[in-house]
Amino acid sequence: MASTSALEMAGMDRYLQLQHDQVPFKVRAKRGCATHPRSIAERERRTRISEKLRKLQELVPNMDKQTSTADMLDLAVEHIKGLQSQLQALKHEQEKCTCCSRP
Repeated sequence: MASTSALEMAGMDRYLQLQHDQVPFKVRAKRGCATHPRSIAERERRTRISEKLRKLQELVPNMDKQTSTADMLDLAVEHIKGLQSQLQALKHEQEKCTCCSRP
């Protein structure tokens, strides 16, 4: 029994010695798990952009998820211009108002 455990220990020592002598192989990241700082920063940037575009879709009426980014921005600009013209019309109407509540 003692000779088997001595043989096993010698074999284990050789195995560990081989592991120390070898160059460690490069471990690859899993798909979708970037390790390079630029890749991580780029993914975070894309995430921020897509979150902001989602918020824009919620704010602008008649905008669906199939709309391209350029069309989304065009629709948003047109919607804002329409809101600005409505605001100007309301201000102009308020100036003409002769209500008794105005001092």
